[in-house]
Amino acid sequence: MKCKALMLPLFSLLLLISTIVNANDLKVGSIALVPLSTLHPTQPAIGYDQVYYKLGRFQADPKKQFDEICEANGQKGLSHFTSSSMPNIPSSFQCDEAVGTEKKDMKTIVIAPNGQYYLTDGHHTFNAFWQMKDGGKQFKVNVVVAKDYRALPTMAAFWKAMAIDGNTWLQNSTGHAITYQQLPTSLGMANFENDKYRSLMYYSRDVGWNKPKSPVPFLEFYWSKEVRKGIDLSHYDLTSAKGYRQAITDVSHYLINMKSDNVGGSGKTTKEMGQFTAFNKKGLNKLFNPKKGKVTYMLKYKNSL
Repeated sequence: MKCKALMLPLFSLLLLISTIVNANDLKVGSIALVPLSTLHPTQPAIGYDQVYYKLGRFQADPKKQFDEICEANGQKGLSHFTSSSMPNIPSSFQCDEAVGTEKKDMKTIVIAPNGQYYLTDGHHTFNAFWQMKDGGKQFKVNVVVAKDYRALPTMAAFWKAMAIDGNTWLQNSTGHAITYQQLPTSLGMANFENDKYRSLMYYSRDVGWNKPKSPVPFLEFYWSKEVRKGIDLSHYDLTSAKGYRQAITDVSHYLINMKSDNVGGSGKTTKEMGQFTAFNKKGLNKLFNPKKGKVTYMLKYKNSL
């Protein structure tokens, strides 16, 4: 057993190295190890409060930090780490499986005609990795190539295809249309607008809705478009547990009562988008657990800034 435990990190490290060497030969389905600085965003906004939860949790629970790194790399979860483990040194901790074993859990990129990588899933997780201690722009992650657009003649053709394929979200934090030229050029929270509605969609999961088995890209943003129509978040104190609890409650009830065959222009019904038939109070209470609730971690971190 001891021998097996020592071999897994070495195997994973060798796979990481080989991924870097073969980066120029990527194709759809390939796994690539890349620094965060090489990933270009495909959306203009994120929910800051979702990232704040992750950062707050990482500070209070280092095990969760390493566990999330393992999951993002398709390694299921964390099996071993010590007080001297470093998130930017893969050999200092051990994951359950080899890189890419759980490919479905990994974040995705597409390759543009200019050869650059555009992130189509994982903006919140990777911004947390960028902002966390020992993270930053040189922090390396494994990603999966979802589509290769290098055969297209121009970047203008690329962005047209990206819009048709649903691989970019060209609306800002207030719900207004933008052009692809207005997208951030790099990860890092300071480069993104803060979409409070996107945050509330994250925290209302398992209360008023949950992600379906086959979600559309940018699922939460489609929901957010609908929530903006009926709920004004400026009426809530989103720095307090009481205010946040009421916001999640109202958003969740709004989702549950919604009837639509085309949520936010997604072409999907409310049921297909994960709508619950009843309010899940247990899920709400879990968010505010005083020791390990997601909102508890988030508010503590946010209010310390």
